[in-house]
Amino acid sequence: MYDPLRHAGAATLPGTHAAAVALTIHVDRGATYDSTASGDVSLLTSRAAAAPLLIRRGVCRTPLTDFESLIGVGETRSGCVGFSVPDGARIVAVRFSPRSRAPGTVAWRVG
Repeated sequence: MYDPLRHAGAATLPGTHAAAVALTIHVDRGATYDSTASGDVSLLTSRAAAAPLLIRRGVCRTPLTDFESLIGVGETRSGCVGFSVPDGARIVAVRFSPRSRAPGTVAWRVG
């Protein structure tokens, strides 16, 4: 199995490992979407919420300008959000909170 985060330059603390969530946002109608990926996306584990993590290189590299900044109507953007997960913790859900607010939050359980 290939682990794209293994050599990605993520500075994890002892007892943790890197994980990431890839997502695509499309603004179909309404207003420009302007938020931050680290505020909108959270990773829930069997122990607690995972902490956001800077990933220096590779497919999930943290960009200088957040990919969720100023997405206009009709535009689509993709990106990846890195997390520091405690070793032995099981990832149980991914949560998306538009514009970092609880109203409108959706979560996907991980099996």
